[in-house]
Amino acid sequence: LFSAFVPLVVKICSSPGLYSDPSLSAAAALSLGKVCMISSEFCESHLRLLFTIMEKSPLPGVRCNLIIAAGDLGIRFPNLVEPWTSHLYARLRDPCPSVRRTAGLVMTHLILKDMVKAKGQVSEMATLLIDPEEAIMGVAQNFFGELSKKGNAIYNLLPDIISHLSDPDCGIEEKSFHTIMRHHFSYITKDKQTENLVEKLCQRFRTARTERQYRDLSYCLTLLSLSERGLHKLQDNFDCFADKLQDPAVYSCFQTVLARFRRAGCKPEAKALVEELEQKMSASHNQGLDSAETCQESSETPVPASIRQKSKAVSRRQPLRTDTRDEDFVTPQPRTLRNHKRTQKHPPSKKPMITFSSDEESSSEEDVPAVLQEDETPTKTTPITRSSARRLR
Repeated sequence: LFSAFVPLVVKICSSPGLYSDPSLSAAAALSLGKVCMISSEFCESHLRLLFTIMEKSPLPGVRCNLIIAAGDLGIRFPNLVEPWTSHLYARLRDPCPSVRRTAGLVMTHLILKDMVKAKGQVSEMATLLIDPEEAIMGVAQNFFGELSKKGNAIYNLLPDIISHLSDPDCGIEEKSFHTIMRHHFSYITKDKQTENLVEKLCQRFRTARTERQYRDLSYCLTLLSLSERGLHKLQDNFDCFADKLQDPAVYSCFQTVLARFRRAGCKPEAKALVEELEQKMSASHNQGLDSAETCQESSETPVPASIRQKSKAVSRRQPLRTDTRDEDFVTPQPRTLRNHKRTQKHPPSKKPMITFSSDEESSSEEDVPAVLQEDETPTKTTPITRSSARRLR
């Protein structure tokens, strides 16, 4: 019975320009999702059509229906839907609030039911924490609240979330990033997790490319309540962020970390460690400022007077005439050599010639390997003249 209507449903969904009625398009899209639930073969062959309509349909109702259908298919045929997970995450940035809310609810259900693996793309769910719609913001808060109850799920995802949101291509503003991070770091309560995050964040300074990423990583460190072990981790990885301390914002964040640790009360040994770190950070910060001032002074160095005089003399020279005449091209008369005899009596002294012994040549040739590696072999061969062989002959 259903097979008789399948070609009609597929034709309507495949021809949105021909069948443009909103009610008909919504009904056909919902029917396509339900038919895909029946057979895995039909589902596999029509998943591309389903996700294409989900992305390109101008009707929010159609996109919402297909997101719900894709969520049901993710439970019915998880292996078939798994390669299309990124398209589901993309609906979390849909311009329509109703579509974003539907996508947030569907992804919450799939991730918490372990139908979809929570990876770095969960950062798309994190962006809903700053959504202008309060209902959508509540969906994201509920999702991360439930996810925090599943062991170390948020702790394991946090480094990837930071990397994705601090990427310049992500388009998240710095204040919005701070809001999202404050919410996520509120779930980090164990000392062991804090120590490991300190080390991971410090290591991320090596791979960071922009000043914005430096500031984001240093701000995340201010959200951690450091213990004495965490402070030792900071000292052990000092070389990772030492050259970034010339940025005033980064330097201020690290000062905040040390000040908070000092206010919490610590042992005399820990106080000595804090003072040592402060001295090292201050030295790195001042060194970066000094180098920046030196570069600025070198760029503003005045030109010496002798060079200016030479440039003025050159500028006073007469320009070349472009209007030439035949009289200008006159062959000069040969000059008479007055001191011809004197030049013959005193021939010019010969310049000493420097010669190299065969031992030196043989030793220099022995030092250089005669066999080229595969990556050193040139593509175009050119004749090579050996000067050392000529001298030996």
